[in-house]
Amino acid sequence: MKTYIKVWGIIILVVNMLVFDCLLFGGDELITRGQEFEKVYPCNTISVVYSEIGPDVNPARVEEYDDFEPVSNEPSLRRVGGSGVLIYAIGILAIINVILAGIAFFVYLICDYMNSKLYVSAFSMVGLVLFLFGSGFVCMSYYKFIKQPGKIVGEIHYNAPIIYLYDDQEREATVKLDLNGDLTCTYPKYNEETGWIVKTSADGVLTDANGRQYEYLYWEADLNTVPDFSKGFCVRGEDSAAFLEKALSDMGLTDTEANAFIMYWLPQLEENPYNVISFQSETYENAAKLDVDPVPDTVVRVNMVFYGSDEYVELEAQDLTSMNPAVSEREGFVLVEWGGGKLG
Repeated sequence: MKTYIKVWGIIILVVNMLVFDCLLFGGDELITRGQEFEKVYPCNTISVVYSEIGPDVNPARVEEYDDFEPVSNEPSLRRVGGSGVLIYAIGILAIINVILAGIAFFVYLICDYMNSKLYVSAFSMVGLVLFLFGSGFVCMSYYKFIKQPGKIVGEIHYNAPIIYLYDDQEREATVKLDLNGDLTCTYPKYNEETGWIVKTSADGVLTDANGRQYEYLYWEADLNTVPDFSKGFCVRGEDSAAFLEKALSDMGLTDTEANAFIMYWLPQLEENPYNVISFQSETYENAAKLDVDPVPDTVVRVNMVFYGSDEYVELEAQDLTSMNPAVSEREGFVLVEWGGGKLG
């Protein structure tokens, strides 16, 4: 009987090892069940460089060295949505272990009539099974989730969206936010009922009911949205300033507005070897709607979402010139907003 119990214990250990091996090395279909992924095509990070960006140069253009030989063009997966991965893994492991350990322990109780010392073996075996379950699950979680690059979550914190209002006449204007998410900070203080109520001016200075003046309206929020990275740019961290100068001009920001944008985001962009950047349009408009009275004659909204990368990521470039009116086309009551969010 002792030999039988030892064999049963070995069976439990082998089954657990096989389950963990499948999850770690061959269980991609299980791990990715209920998930949504995008393909990311890497390039050699040393050989791909940005060209100098001039007024007539597409900021997405890159130059390659003559001796460039790609290390690998195989795509990797970046999770962009879905849920329930851990539940599937835990459920399968838990069911297997409960069944095996329960049967084994039942056998141990029967065997107790023959040798009470088997209790020690029973509890030792159950403890060992639980230890293997815990340690194996931790390893699986680390390799499948913690080390998974470029994970994108559904809720993103949008930093420093600021709203400028320019008007060819002084009048009262109301700005309300309709967000798919929660405000985390505003200045001046946002009124949930009435929104911001300010008096406009030609130079953009805004005046509230108490006579206090502001250069712009400021807000931050956690928005429930999945950003669109189907198009965008991959920019070296050290080239961020030059890239943004050209890109923001194409999207209709003045030098003064672009300078404020660049000074806010540049420290975060320059700390990464590369940044994968996409300027959001429809996805952002759906998550952060503006209700302005009177309705502006011209609206310029710039929203940048990015994440840092250790290597160059190839993706289709955006046409930024079609996203907003050019600076020269501004007329009447003008609303300009810029902001962004960092993933990871």
